[in-house]
Amino acid sequence: MREPSEELRAWLRAVADELIPAGDGMPAAGEIADRQLESVLTARPDLLRHLTRAHLRTAGLDGAAAFAALRELDPEAEAAIAQIVAGGYYADPKVRELLGYTGQRPIPVRPADFPEYVAEGLLDRVLARGPIYRPAD
Repeated sequence: MREPSEELRAWLRAVADELIPAGDGMPAAGEIADRQLESVLTARPDLLRHLTRAHLRTAGLDGAAAFAALRELDPEAEAAIAQIVAGGYYADPKVRELLGYTGQRPIPVRPADFPEYVAEGLLDRVLARGPIYRPAD
């Protein structure tokens, strides 16, 4: 994978700031775009061609105008930019910490979640016996 140019990165920061601006103690996506771009493109290398194409088509425009133009010129690239920006933003450890998101964790199973006959042990004998079957002829 070739490294995105600084010009492309600056363009992406501007577009990212338009998609996810700073507010309520959360950073703007442009602040995170640089450090997360490599991670996103490692996971989804197919998005690099859309990113490059989007940049080439709208390089002279500011962030808001560039994203709006992509909606008309290249909806596929627009969707890819949205995935890059949002994916990178919400995968960033700082953003996850600010959101209080600790990742996926298993939900503990409480005995009350089981039907009464399981909680009372009515199936224990069946479970202890193990699987049995009769061959079908």
